[in-house]
Amino acid sequence: MQAESGAGKFARLLGEAFSQASQAGLRFHAGGANLEWESFRLEEEPDGGGGSRTLDAFEHDPVVARDPGEPAQTSRFEYFLDGVQRTEEIGRVGTVPVVVTTVAAGIARREGRRLRNFPVEGVPRVLRAVILPVSGGDERIQVLGETLRESGLPLVDSDAGAISSGEEMLLVDSVLHGETDPADYPALKGRAYRRANALRGALEAELLRRWAEMETGDGWIAVDGQLPLPVANAAGLVKGARRLFFGGEEARMLLELEEGMRTTAFVPPWRKERVEAGREEEERASWYVRLHPAYASGEGADATAGLVRVETVVPSPSGEKSTDVFDEVSRWLLAERAPLAKPDPRWHSMIYPIAHVERLLKPLLEEGRRARYRLEREIAALEGGRG
Repeated sequence: MQAESGAGKFARLLGEAFSQASQAGLRFHAGGANLEWESFRLEEEPDGGGGSRTLDAFEHDPVVARDPGEPAQTSRFEYFLDGVQRTEEIGRVGTVPVVVTTVAAGIARREGRRLRNFPVEGVPRVLRAVILPVSGGDERIQVLGETLRESGLPLVDSDAGAISSGEEMLLVDSVLHGETDPADYPALKGRAYRRANALRGALEAELLRRWAEMETGDGWIAVDGQLPLPVANAAGLVKGARRLFFGGEEARMLLELEEGMRTTAFVPPWRKERVEAGREEEERASWYVRLHPAYASGEGADATAGLVRVETVVPSPSGEKSTDVFDEVSRWLLAERAPLAKPDPRWHSMIYPIAHVERLLKPLLEEGRRARYRLEREIAALEGGRG
């Protein structure tokens, strides 16, 4: 007999819980959507705020285009971390959407010319969760939440708790950190998506934290997206520039940045605000690198195509030493342009090893997609069975 997959078990447990809740009088309504496509989807970049608030804290020059030097022949990026998610509404109870998510993350290590999976003990590769406003005051959702817990899905009270619990199937409260009108259907979907996004971020951060505690030599790790923790020998790579941190002439300079060039390192305003609020672990150095000319990406690209924003910890109190590090990391990144990350449409702002990790993780999302279709059918049957 074929073993039940993780996605299959998740769908079975949820289907049984929904059936029990329906028998107890809860009324389900079929229908849903892929929340990754909704208009409330989070941007990769926080609000830039304009050039007047941008600070140059790490290099003495104004924010200008800089030449980091000839691209390196080799790169000291040896490890590559990425995460993926698929978050979908599968039905609703009254005005409350029932949302499920699959999040996964992993690290690959380059050994010679090959990329291999780099296992990290104690961190699940994939998490599946149903997301509901359990503490939102709706009695029907409280009943459903209790039924799900009885089915074997623990309710977690934090993202870190979700990762450390050792469980791979969870119940997540979408309104744990704030109030939302239980009748505000769009807002509830938005909160559910943000909780899924935070769960994926926590999974990636825990992978990075565990990696930093391992014996990895002098190799660096490239992290897709913002650098979640102040880890040495790590660089966050934010694709594109959805929101500019520069205004005026600085913004023009950024959009006209030539291939192979970088900007002066700076502190994004939101990072500075968090540091000033006492969160010193938030301090990062940031700068942009142009991997490919914008026109190379083809039809539909704008002037931000080919840009990557790099984040690292502050290398040194000395501006000159920091500049050397920023230049060196930029040269490694430019060395990573071959092979191209095609056929991914974001190839112009992406390096191949990150695309490789993403491709390894995506089959886990496909398992979740099949589970979603199964649950939607079961909810439709429950709705139809009420006559």
